[in-house]
Amino acid sequence: MQDDNCEPNRPAHPGSFPTRAAGKSDQEPAGCSVDFPVSVVLPAGGTGERTGLLTPKQFCSFLDRPLISYTIQGFEVSWIQCIVVVVAKENVDLMMDIIQRFQHRKVRVVTGGSTRHRSICNGVLALDDGGEEGLPVVRPKVVIIHDAVRPFVEEDFLYKITLAAKEHGAAGAIRPLVSTVIAITSEGFLDHSLERAKYRASEMPQGFTYDVIYQAYQRCSESDLEFGTECLHLALQYCGTNAKLIQGPPTLWKVTYKRDLAAAESIIKTLSQSACVVTGASAQAVTLAEGLQKVLGMVHLSASDELSVSGRLTEPPPIMDLASTAKLRNILLYGIQLRQSK
Repeated sequence: MQDDNCEPNRPAHPGSFPTRAAGKSDQEPAGCSVDFPVSVVLPAGGTGERTGLLTPKQFCSFLDRPLISYTIQGFEVSWIQCIVVVVAKENVDLMMDIIQRFQHRKVRVVTGGSTRHRSICNGVLALDDGGEEGLPVVRPKVVIIHDAVRPFVEEDFLYKITLAAKEHGAAGAIRPLVSTVIAITSEGFLDHSLERAKYRASEMPQGFTYDVIYQAYQRCSESDLEFGTECLHLALQYCGTNAKLIQGPPTLWKVTYKRDLAAAESIIKTLSQSACVVTGASAQAVTLAEGLQKVLGMVHLSASDELSVSGRLTEPPPIMDLASTAKLRNILLYGIQLRQSK
């Protein structure tokens, strides 16, 4: 039933595959439960200077979808109440358009500051101001901080960070060092090297109880706000909270350089599930749609720039209802050609 023009590498729902298995969308992993409010802060105010591109990397598109959209979707799970995205003032309208176009839920946009720490601080403060009309926010017990340009975070690992943060006050992901770290003299000579086995790379996500991260930003120095980058250090220095460090999966890497953009797109294609659907009232089409509900987390149907419908298959309406709203002609499922049956 696949049309000759189908593109098999196009994903039906690219953002979901690194974060949760098919059929488990918007559900807690087995054996885990969260009975306290959790919110997320995604700093996304970077300029993308290291990529050498005019477009900040968080807004670069992969398979017709911006990178930050994939990242947001990884946090759209039932136990997370709110996602605060912190962007530069000039990108607020762009971010709002992305949220609307891809129908992201529970997302709030906040204007960032002049540095990373100032932007994160703005996001943390926004979680305690009562929220916006239509998006009420209860002050969270735990705040997860994650980079907008790390799109491949897994839900199981988010749970580990969240529960550890609640227990210890702070928790963070770490990874083994790939290269030996050395110190150099002012003249450019080797001073000393670090014993690699004793050190780890600090990664994201990181989690904090709200009180710890709030107080850390209230007490930290102007120098920390201006030049610092490590949130766990603020919690330790200003609140005496020693973070629990958890070994993270290799998928936590950060899109930093131009070459990383190509790598991210390749991973998205590899992890994507593709499908071609024949829509219509026939029993065959209904059976196919019911089968897709078990393996796809979401569909995005687009007949034109003016008509675009998105929805999650775990929620009504199902794929047949979504398809019926598209025009009675060929439609697209994230770039996969669909033939509309009569």
